[in-house]
Amino acid sequence: MKVEMVLQPGQAPAPPTLSQRVAPAAKAPAAAAPKKAAAKPVVAKKRQALRRKAPKKSKPAPVTAADLDAQMEDYTAAGVSATAPAS
Repeated sequence: MKVEMVLQPGQAPAPPTLSQRVAPAAKAPAAAAPKKAAAKPVVAKKRQALRRKAPKKSKPAPVTAADLDAQMEDYTAAGVSATAPAS
């Protein structure tokens, strides 16, 4: 099988090649472009915004063994009264 491509010079220009599309853009001369502060990546900006908006969370007070024992006693006492048959 033979494939023949016919190009007509009067038609629209060919689209850019993949290497042209992927290549980094040419930088403008330093004298022509006004100098700006270096742009931060989008992710860094989002992190910074989250840090500013979110108040710092305080850690809950540590639970001691005595507190856990008291909670367990309350839990078991509530369970015994709830499961006791009504007479």
